[in-house]
Amino acid sequence: MILTPFQSYILKRLLFTVITVFIVVFTVFTISRSAGDPVTAYVGQDTPPEIIEVIREKYHLNDPIPVQFIYWLNGILHGEWGRAQSRGREPIVELIPRYLPITLELNLYVLVLSLPLGYWLGTKAATNKDTWIDHFSRLLAIIGQCVPEFFVGLLILMFLYPQGLIVINPQFTFQRITGMPTIDALLNGDLNGLVLAFKYLIGPLLTSFISSLSMHTRLLRSSILEELSKDYILTGRSKGLSKNYIEKRYARRNALIPFITVVGFWMGHLIAGGAIIEVVFNRYGLGMVLAEAAKATDHNALQAYVLIYAIILVVSNTIVDVIYGYLDPRIKTR
Repeated sequence: MILTPFQSYILKRLLFTVITVFIVVFTVFTISRSAGDPVTAYVGQDTPPEIIEVIREKYHLNDPIPVQFIYWLNGILHGEWGRAQSRGREPIVELIPRYLPITLELNLYVLVLSLPLGYWLGTKAATNKDTWIDHFSRLLAIIGQCVPEFFVGLLILMFLYPQGLIVINPQFTFQRITGMPTIDALLNGDLNGLVLAFKYLIGPLLTSFISSLSMHTRLLRSSILEELSKDYILTGRSKGLSKNYIEKRYARRNALIPFITVVGFWMGHLIAGGAIIEVVFNRYGLGMVLAEAAKATDHNALQAYVLIYAIILVVSNTIVDVIYGYLDPRIKTR
């Protein structure tokens, strides 16, 4: 079977995805093993030494790190992710489905709101350079990128929590279906639960939205302005093509390459960076689990989190590479 250049391009990216995830996970596994004794995830303070030795033999903790990694990876592939010491020795395969939807819910709302608005605002700022909308977008970018997310979150918490617009410890009574409170409240037809779910969501949503919107706006504005100054734009204008046609047909499409690149990394950052936001607003998602695992040097939970994060980040960037091939056909043959 003869593959087209685009199909070969996709297969290469998929292969690189698997290799990259493997290297990242092995590196973190090695660092984690060097940071502390992994046997602490299986024993307590009063565990007899002979029991500890049995556990070491059972989980191959006396073997070299590469051998330990092979056994660990085999367990992951068979659904044996170990137990999270920082969460009362709960099996990680049960812990992740319970907390991951909380993190995904926040990211879903940020994605739906910030991407289209950032695209619109960045485009308007670039095509209306030095007007009020351009000045506003630049001010937004400076504020959003210079002020740390945890500080923005604390300010939002300080102003909205006393007004009762934010809750940090909700008690949901509706049935859990997807694990995302706002979606579950809708599916259960619980209006009061929906209001409570949005109060639980609004603080971290605003914090992440401000940072994401400023980044997308600034990057797209810069990319479009750079494209508009290139020779092929001047050539198009000299041939009589309208300004709007050139901007929509050529400048915006070419400016999407760096924009999509950053969006790929940003999607991975939403999962990792969510730990700070979730701690500030006491939002029990996967980021909060990571923070607790890091404090307790919980090897199993940390390795599981890194595995999930690596897969999301690498897959998102693989999707970005495929989009590259669509936007710029020259990339397929490189």
